[in-house]
Amino acid sequence: MYLKNNSLSVTPAETAIRGERETAVIVYADLRGFAHWSLNASPDHITRVIEVVYDRVIQLSFFYKHTFHKFLGDGFLLIWEAKDHESLAEALRWALSASFEIHKKYWYIARQLKFPSPLGFGIGISCGDVIRIDPETFVPELNEPDFVGYPMNSGSRLQKLAGPYGTVIDQRGAREAMRNPGRVLRADNPVLRLELVRPHNKSVSMADKFTGLHEDDVFGFQYVTWPYVKDALWKVDGRL
Repeated sequence: MYLKNNSLSVTPAETAIRGERETAVIVYADLRGFAHWSLNASPDHITRVIEVVYDRVIQLSFFYKHTFHKFLGDGFLLIWEAKDHESLAEALRWALSASFEIHKKYWYIARQLKFPSPLGFGIGISCGDVIRIDPETFVPELNEPDFVGYPMNSGSRLQKLAGPYGTVIDQRGAREAMRNPGRVLRADNPVLRLELVRPHNKSVSMADKFTGLHEDDVFGFQYVTWPYVKDALWKVDGRL
């Protein structure tokens, strides 16, 4: 919340914070090359790209049924709670579909912009148990839900391993996808099917340097690719 020209409301309510354990799928999406690109871009071009980010999230909320989202400057966070989708596999199916919709739409939008734009989104996906925090404070503007837990941290770290138009999934997500290939990876559809690709040793070495990343994820994360459109979108798939 930007406080420079705003004041906070105050109510007589006492502060109380409730927490509830949830199984969820977390997606972090970040525009690759944005910081370097913004050094020479005009404010109008920067705000146009950020507008694209906001539009993407709003459209995804209508069609891909995520429970929660948060804007993170040149990126965003999306969360699917498994209880809203019958199973973790079903939540992961929605998250993967949304991830590749993000890549596809940005590829088209970047071609239509009248100026050079950032390289593309890098996406990290993590799965597991998180704690949803529901605060009730005497400042109503602060009473927004939030999520904490290992998958929140691991997803943000794994996202750093994804290049433009790249998608990285953690060990639990990869395991869930391989258990349900028809539903999660659309294995029977020659056009829409997704594939898991093991990372090169250099990517594993990078992951090993991330503080707080469990060993299962350091060695068990995988890249997700969309083979049908490889020539269009996967010239850069995030692997090093």
